[in-house]
Amino acid sequence: MTTAPLDLDLLHRLLDVPEHEGTYRLVRHAQQTSGTLAQLVVSLAVAEGTEPGSGSRDLLERAASRAARYAALRSALADRPDVVTVKGPSLAGHYPTGVRRPVGDLDLIAYDEEQLWRAALTLCSLGGEPAELSLFVADGRLHVMLAVLWPSPDPLMEEEIRVELCTAAFCGDFATVPVRHRLPEDQVLADLLSVAEERFQRAFHTKDAVDLLVLLDSGALKLAAVAEAAVTYRLAPELVELLDLLTASFVHPQAEPLRRALTDAADEERARRAATSLTRPEPDLSVPARLESGRPVWGMPLTRAVRAGERCALEHRDDMTLARTPVGDFLLVAGELVAPELLAAALAAVEDEEARA
Repeated sequence: MTTAPLDLDLLHRLLDVPEHEGTYRLVRHAQQTSGTLAQLVVSLAVAEGTEPGSGSRDLLERAASRAARYAALRSALADRPDVVTVKGPSLAGHYPTGVRRPVGDLDLIAYDEEQLWRAALTLCSLGGEPAELSLFVADGRLHVMLAVLWPSPDPLMEEEIRVELCTAAFCGDFATVPVRHRLPEDQVLADLLSVAEERFQRAFHTKDAVDLLVLLDSGALKLAAVAEAAVTYRLAPELVELLDLLTASFVHPQAEPLRRALTDAADEERARRAATSLTRPEPDLSVPARLESGRPVWGMPLTRAVRAGERCALEHRDDMTLARTPVGDFLLVAGELVAPELLAAALAAVEDEEARA
């Protein structure tokens, strides 16, 4: 099923670049919008017949190499069926042959914390560095978000290789939209909701609109199932916003029926969030208070070590909270500013323990 033109004309409209300004300006605007969006523009231009130069070929080769690197990392986790990949690879499969969906990071969901740490240990054994940790509590359970990084193959041109693991499918905004633990079983629906969930981290842009376009165009989305999931996962407002972004440039035949099906749910969800925000004051900035309230806390790496155990253990010491994990120790903090003496005390504490071990 193909009804929508994913072409340079559409990207000109989505990126608000007049067609007479040409593909060069389109690429430059894409670079300003997102660090990887130029991959889509350049690959589409080549697919439409533009002869690529050395810079364009290098861009596409780096994107292909990055995608292959992520495929290899997924293969290393193939014996872990409880670790699920979302968005990237499956969404890319809906793009036309030769057209590159922008390759950024790799998102993995491990519903069980033990499975997350086992996957993290596998990734670390392949040279990954457990660089970023976030913890939060939902429904009485401690959840883990962990980013494992590898050095960029070209640090002047692209970001590091990044795999993000989480024990929850959707984290919401930690205020009015709750954590939702599991993805829908249907992969296409899971991908659509994962794109919508991105709105809690950043504004939508062209890549998101194109993702929606190819999913609509696949014919695999069922209107009733999307409408039901939008209510269940509390994402109707985000789906409507995403539809509006696309339809401002291209009216897909399935877009308006879907929007009508989502309108009431979106209104009700916005009203629910507005009412909830009145009863959710921001807690004080201590780590224990944030965890108790369901807000996230963040981990500053202190040591890198493989240790026995399959869960994260919290250790409270005076004004300090340490997270002891299977991949190392982290100082948990409640905000961006951390007192130097607190970090120094945490480092001294773990170094002293290592010396006595």
